[in-house]
Amino acid sequence: MFIQKLTLKNFRCFDEKTFDFGNRIIVIEGRNGIGKSSLIEALHYSCYLKSFRTHLHRDIMNLDQDYFFVGVDFRMEDTGLFDQISVGYSSQDGKVVKYNQKPVQSHKELISRYRIVALSADDLQLIQGSPDLRRAFLNYALFLQYPETLQQYRRFKTLLDNRNKLLNNGSDVFASDEMMLWTRELWQVTVELQVLRKQYLSKLQERVNELLKTHFSTESTLLQVEFGYLAKNIDSRQNFEDFWKEFQRKTLLDEVNFRRSMIGLHLDDFYIKFQDKRARAFASRGQQKLIVFLIKLAQLQETAGELGVLLLDDFVTDFDQARLSGCLEILKKSPYQIFLTCPEGSLAVLEAMIKEPFDVLKLY
Repeated sequence: MFIQKLTLKNFRCFDEKTFDFGNRIIVIEGRNGIGKSSLIEALHYSCYLKSFRTHLHRDIMNLDQDYFFVGVDFRMEDTGLFDQISVGYSSQDGKVVKYNQKPVQSHKELISRYRIVALSADDLQLIQGSPDLRRAFLNYALFLQYPETLQQYRRFKTLLDNRNKLLNNGSDVFASDEMMLWTRELWQVTVELQVLRKQYLSKLQERVNELLKTHFSTESTLLQVEFGYLAKNIDSRQNFEDFWKEFQRKTLLDEVNFRRSMIGLHLDDFYIKFQDKRARAFASRGQQKLIVFLIKLAQLQETAGELGVLLLDDFVTDFDQARLSGCLEILKKSPYQIFLTCPEGSLAVLEAMIKEPFDVLKLY
């Protein structure tokens, strides 16, 4: 997949602008606040129909406007055919998405042909931040690889809402067949998605460690990363009957008292270890950045094949010389199209290290 054109109207600071791209690597240079991140955000939005910077569409619109538009023209490497995605949003009509001028009925129609992974400084929160952020990462990652999981997540949300309503209505849930039925279904969906999450983390760990071994380990130091899944109250190794007996004894009373579900996928987490220690506490900032960079690259390798696009928003240019050299070497050897933003004045360093033709887009 090769993006050749990006068209923006009323998106962030851009009134109406078209960008053409001719190479696999595109470096976007400019001072802070000029629109580099907005350009990356627009590409990300065209894939996920969501921004990685805000949940509010109002924040994305240009000042005093009530609509915005994002259009992406790209070529598929396997067929050589040109495709187009267009996304429009207005305050009155909401969101309209089209693929080759035809309305898109499901997000899966986009993901099957168009996949993007973005990396910005905020992604350090994958290590430093709350469990919510790691759960969101897993949800998006699984959706990229298995688009059908979107329906499973929606099913889980419906089950969780219904179960919470039952806990809130004051009925005797201890004797309720309905509670057992909702719990069984919630347990089933949780176990199915837990299995996929664990499998995915195992593959991700393997890929990250291979990248570390190939590009960053020295003869005296073999760098290692470990991911571990943390299930909360539901263990996929149990059958439901054993789980239900234990749940009634240990957890149901707490749920009644707090009036909310204390079991389910929405409570799970995973940890990241580096050199056999928790990365959050013991890895340096530079090491944490490297881990997150490799996680995102491994995510693209695992989920996108050669369909992917990697967006790097001011992330690699403040690495030290050795790590920057290793990161760029990986990017040069990868099959993906890469959009890389950098601060004003950083271009010369990248030119000296990339050593192959790439597009330069300077924003003023």
